[in-house]
Amino acid sequence: MKNMKKALCLLLALSLTLCCALALAQDYSATEKGFGGDVTVTLTIEDKTITAAKAEGPSETDGIGSKAIESMPAAMVEQNSVKVDGVASATISSNAVLAAAEKALAAAGLTPDDLVANEVAQEAAPVEPAFENPDVIVVGAGSTGVNAAIAAANAGAKVYLIEKNDDVGGSIRFAGGTTSAAGARQQIEAGVEDSPENFAEDIVRMGGGTNIPELTKKHTENAAAAVDWLDDLGADFGDRLPKMSSSYDAFNVPREYRVTGGGKAIIGLIRPLLDEAVAAGSVSLMLNTEVADIIVEDGAVKGVVLTDGREFRAPATVLTTGGYGHNEELLHKYNYENVLTMAPSFVTGDGYRFAEKAGAQFNNMDYLPAYPGGVPDAGFDVTTTAIVKEYNGAIWVNTDGERIVNEYDALDSERKHAYAAAPHNLVYMILTQAMRDTQDSIISKDEGWAKFDALLAQENCVVKAGTVEELAGKIGVDAAALAATIEAYNADVEKGEDTAFGRPAESMMKLEGPFYAVKTCPYVMLTKGGPVMNPDAQVLDTAGNPIPGLYEGGELAGGANIGGSANIGGLANTSTIVWGKIAGESAAAYAASQK
Repeated sequence: MKNMKKALCLLLALSLTLCCALALAQDYSATEKGFGGDVTVTLTIEDKTITAAKAEGPSETDGIGSKAIESMPAAMVEQNSVKVDGVASATISSNAVLAAAEKALAAAGLTPDDLVANEVAQEAAPVEPAFENPDVIVVGAGSTGVNAAIAAANAGAKVYLIEKNDDVGGSIRFAGGTTSAAGARQQIEAGVEDSPENFAEDIVRMGGGTNIPELTKKHTENAAAAVDWLDDLGADFGDRLPKMSSSYDAFNVPREYRVTGGGKAIIGLIRPLLDEAVAAGSVSLMLNTEVADIIVEDGAVKGVVLTDGREFRAPATVLTTGGYGHNEELLHKYNYENVLTMAPSFVTGDGYRFAEKAGAQFNNMDYLPAYPGGVPDAGFDVTTTAIVKEYNGAIWVNTDGERIVNEYDALDSERKHAYAAAPHNLVYMILTQAMRDTQDSIISKDEGWAKFDALLAQENCVVKAGTVEELAGKIGVDAAALAATIEAYNADVEKGEDTAFGRPAESMMKLEGPFYAVKTCPYVMLTKGGPVMNPDAQVLDTAGNPIPGLYEGGELAGGANIGGSANIGGLANTSTIVWGKIAGESAAAYAASQK
């Protein structure tokens, strides 16, 4: 009997020990909104140690946000910390992983400071070039830079292609697959009559004449060859029929050609050509390598300086560094008082700083057609947007309490201009309880008004009021002005006619309390101004003369300089090929002339 009791006691002790062990090693999960959808992080915690971590985000962009999903959990385990480095090209996805991990940690009753962080590995050794004495240095390995490097190598140059991220592709990996050209073979196959001259006239009509004519001419004359080249590389253009724009103001003929798989597919088609050039020894690709400055001597650009202090010299330098969409300072300087961004975090305007040092002339920097409807609820990166088209009833007012546009079906350019012109670039979307009761949420991708209600509970960009006067007080708008605006709108509802902006009568609903207001501002993806260049992609100084040894292309060169003050469908993607090739060939020719 004693032996049996001992055995039972031992078994009980073992069971308790096992239960305690199981209690110490538990899984805790939490979810945050990422770039494309929900991101969920699960941490396995044992004795204040992260023993396992997993992130899931099936809607995050493949090859970009997916890198954060794949790599960051391993770093959390390695460092025993939820404060790990994100992926530079995937800020929103990275922030979602970090926020979800911290929430999961809180569910375990811990704070980040409760974890004892492990020593992290030393930084990787600097990337060494494959050869010395390059002819051309290309700064930035987005689509434009890759095309420039290939073109320069094909022209006989030895090329350094330098990229601060861990892979090539840049912003095009976030882009749709739209290209545009007059006279592409698909347009010819469809029997659509078009010409570069017609395309250029369309750009002037749509863009208000702010384009630089010789750049527009060069682009429209070379765009068809660029689209046909993608076709030759095997791009999937679907039904191959030229399209009218579905997102921006329309061309006068169908002129868009959409690559299935988007910008990622475009760079995927071009990447093998770069790999061939690298294998052949004509291009040295240096990833995870950042340029801090350019070398200017006697008015000519002679090379670059890296962040680690190394200097690389070459007769010609090509800047393909992208825009400045993730640089708050430059956005405030040139464009908006209140603004958000969906540009990748690496798009920080480096090339603008380099070109300015070289004495470049800038143009169209004040033009930036940002997207309307960003909700500034969580910092600089846009995480929440409002529906800005075909939402019944709601009106938009500026900080003066005035309506600013046909809220229902205005043109893309009209909506963007309304936000750009609004005082402080702030716009309040006003709706009523009746609209809420009969429609889906005015917040994009908001199931059952859940996000709307969460913001409302915090009064974080969403407020509720019983009267116009109370609403005006909560959003900081003059009560008399707002009341007059709502009274005029309601009178138009009664008449069945929007006398202010011509909005369809069937989309109008009377504004009667309770009221809601959603605070919004513009958010950017691409920037549109840039250093002026000539048709050979040479950057020009303030006197209009080429700066010796300096070339450019892509977003840095300014879409408005080529396409005017309008969003021209497919212009940006096509420009990466057109101007990448021109810049690479011109730089190679200049380098050869210096030998």
